[in-house]
Amino acid sequence: MEFALWSRGSIVFMVVVSLCAIGVYNIPSIAGFAVPWPIIVVLGTTVSLMAGFKNAQVLARSGEALQAFAQVSASSRMLSRFCCDFTDEATKRALIYRHIAWMTALRFSLRRPMPWESMGRKANTEFRKRYHIIEDTTSLLDELAALLGPDESAKVLDGGMLAAPLHLLSSQGHQINLLFRDTGLAPQVYTELLKLMRDLHDQQARCDRIKNSPYPRQYAIVSTMFVAIFCTLLPFGAVPVFAEMSRLGGIWSVISIWLTIPFSTLLGWMYMSLDQVGENTSNPFEGGANDVPISPICRELEIELRSAMGEVNLPNPLLPRNGIAT
Repeated sequence: MEFALWSRGSIVFMVVVSLCAIGVYNIPSIAGFAVPWPIIVVLGTTVSLMAGFKNAQVLARSGEALQAFAQVSASSRMLSRFCCDFTDEATKRALIYRHIAWMTALRFSLRRPMPWESMGRKANTEFRKRYHIIEDTTSLLDELAALLGPDESAKVLDGGMLAAPLHLLSSQGHQINLLFRDTGLAPQVYTELLKLMRDLHDQQARCDRIKNSPYPRQYAIVSTMFVAIFCTLLPFGAVPVFAEMSRLGGIWSVISIWLTIPFSTLLGWMYMSLDQVGENTSNPFEGGANDVPISPICRELEIELRSAMGEVNLPNPLLPRNGIAT
């Protein structure tokens, strides 16, 4: 039901076009006007192939985004284990809290709106009221201040929100280098920590590439345009098919042509909602209901890393709202 409400615009469009097709079919001067059914079939086949290609590509983008955060989770746990096992209490806390701050800065960076994203559309804006995104109600400065203190958090944000994650990774690498040089950190541990830092840089680069590089607009626009053309012509091809059923007599002579509306609406809604899903899945970090739930992932990691240090005053997990985790 929620999906039908979200995509109801396509239902209304198909009902209106179907009524227009019936009206045109019955206008005396052009009675019987219709689009040949073979043309509808050929166009529908073409649109199906293009819509399938588009959705396969955007699903791959979403899958890559999820893989990136899965790798961030694995590297975060390894970093925590090395810090807890091979560093003193103060150093362990500084490294882990800075890593949590990096995850915080990264998710705020990935949540920023981009011109090509779809969250500003009416259907998405309305549906967004059904769930909660924590980045909408908090600020990066406040969250970093709680983790790093006001002075360091202000320094991190000197270069702006976009530069904050890289600044934190650089500071983390600098402290690891100082540990190796000044405290006699074992070379094997130092090497593993550098590998983890390189992996975190790689995963941030993957996320930034997905965020900053939209699905090629030429494919997206052509697919959407072809779907709209097909759904507009579909009722004009379906009208004569159902009108022929009036020959059966009885009640069919009255209702047959009106069956164009439900069947055309159903088929058109399938195509248009498929295109709408693909368009809204192509940007997996914008904060949509089907996006990668980066905020709950980061919060779960924060709870896990802080509990590994023995802390008991932990933040609450971000639970799904109306079955939607973001």
